[in-house]
Amino acid sequence: MVRSAPRVAALGALLLILGACVPICGIGAKFSVSNAHVDSNYNCPYPSENRPYDVHATIDASNTLSNTVTIKSIAENDELVNTVGAWEGPKTAKGSGAIKDYSPKSVGSGSNATIKFSVPFQCTNTGPSATTYGEFTFKFTLTTSAGTYTISAGDRHRLSFPSS
Repeated sequence: MVRSAPRVAALGALLLILGACVPICGIGAKFSVSNAHVDSNYNCPYPSENRPYDVHATIDASNTLSNTVTIKSIAENDELVNTVGAWEGPKTAKGSGAIKDYSPKSVGSGSNATIKFSVPFQCTNTGPSATTYGEFTFKFTLTTSAGTYTISAGDRHRLSFPSS
């Protein structure tokens, strides 16, 4: 038993040094994205033709790296996955595009941030006789100085056309 005490003390000291090194040495450090969300609903006013509107979105970012991570670009892919009522558009609609304005543009070392941006959308409302809507899913691709990350929104965006 007496011989194992120095080994336990040495192991304890090693773990203490290793634990202190984690934030400095970068062991287990990473950049990650999570918790992507989009606006849940937009009511397209009647009458409307190609009316622009924004789908607001957020993504949480966490940076445990020892350096600042720059967000170089964000792109979105959207897809119509469900329709109800008198939907007049294509039922297999897909879209994509670059996000031109987002904030923040970087996440500092040891920091967390919520990235906020808008996806441009448009709608046309000719006055359906029954409540109508389409539901869209979103996937976002972030190109950063730490790599490329893809994340799907945890919710859907509903484009609604209340009956007239």
